[in-house]
Amino acid sequence: MGEVISVFEYDLLGSGKAASVGVKLVPQHVFNYLEALSLASIQGSQFLKLTSRSGFKLLQVQNYAGMLSTPHGFQLEILPKVGKNLTAANARATLLTMLSHLPGFRHIQTQQATLQAQRMPLLEIFISQFLLSVSQLLKQGLRSDYVSEQGNLAFMKGKLMLSAQLRHNSVNRHKFCVNYDDYMPDCAANRLLHSALDKLLSLQLSSENQRWLYELRFAFDGIPLSRDIDGDINSLRLDRGMSHYNEPMAWAQLILRGMSPSALQGNTNAISLLFPMEAVFESFVAQTLPHELPPHFKVQPQVSTYSLVKHGFHDCFKLRPDLLIQSRLPVQTKMVMDTKWKLVNGSKHTKSLYGLAQADFYQMFAYGQKYLDGSGEMYLIYPAHDDFSQPIPQHFAFSNTLKLWVVPYQITGKPGERMMWVSDIPSV
Repeated sequence: MGEVISVFEYDLLGSGKAASVGVKLVPQHVFNYLEALSLASIQGSQFLKLTSRSGFKLLQVQNYAGMLSTPHGFQLEILPKVGKNLTAANARATLLTMLSHLPGFRHIQTQQATLQAQRMPLLEIFISQFLLSVSQLLKQGLRSDYVSEQGNLAFMKGKLMLSAQLRHNSVNRHKFCVNYDDYMPDCAANRLLHSALDKLLSLQLSSENQRWLYELRFAFDGIPLSRDIDGDINSLRLDRGMSHYNEPMAWAQLILRGMSPSALQGNTNAISLLFPMEAVFESFVAQTLPHELPPHFKVQPQVSTYSLVKHGFHDCFKLRPDLLIQSRLPVQTKMVMDTKWKLVNGSKHTKSLYGLAQADFYQMFAYGQKYLDGSGEMYLIYPAHDDFSQPIPQHFAFSNTLKLWVVPYQITGKPGERMMWVSDIPSV
């Protein structure tokens, strides 16, 4: 396995003598590569920011988590910062828990991945999950499909191609130029799986994954690699008899498309997978919150019914709260919620006001006026950690009728125990 360094969101990276300012050190050639990435586009990289301290040029990781491999065999693992004393293993488990609820990553087998998080970096976990899914697929058997073939055969098979027959066999009449279908494992799905396995051969993997990879690739020896990956992906049709292909194909497409963020598109030598944590946390809460509510309520994410102002006949500045909690019958908005990927200190309320942002309060006030008519309860939801394990006990009053609660959300908690309520859920 190549060298791996684990860092957290907002950590600083440097090289050479930059260790004197308390940053994570990476080899100079790796720093140069990462610096080039941060400057690669007009807008700059979203997950790395060039900065300086005490005269040293540094890179600061932004609010992204995942892994980034470099052409030098070096891997940078970026972990979510949930708390001050979080270990790398716990941070990996937290990230994997959230990813397993994302629509594109529900194929992550959370229990096994959480165990692997104790000893494996993220790239190895993702690859291990892919190899496991391929292994399970092979136990059920590779799917074959009809493949169109042409040939000059000694027997009649399929459809005779008259023009070719007259051109090639006017003398050798014992031959037949035919077009026929053969039932073969050379289909788009199998070509893509073989190509994904083949791409992983270039990586420096753990001995366990490396051995597993070679064993699985041997089962695809008779199947060609994909010559047109995008074409095969677009033509892919997993019918009812191919449900066992769903999980390995989801991983294969990620691998073949490079797992790359926008700044790395086109770099086929680097396999990377980075996630904007604000969006991951928002999606995780939206997916799991229904388990925290009684059945007569439903969660509506990203509703944009109202705007802040009207200008003539035009609505301006759409108001889009992360979550609305509505009763089912009759449909009525009961609560407004917004998620924030930020560490709140539940015990310090002087000066910094628990670390809360004034702009968020303006935003919630606007939501309350438009979606609750100025009367009701709203929630700001932050990730739970050691310094924020209980809701802030006193609500924030915009008026006598409009209240805002600030609460933690237990990411790794059991369903039904993640949301920390501070008051009774309103009845229908």
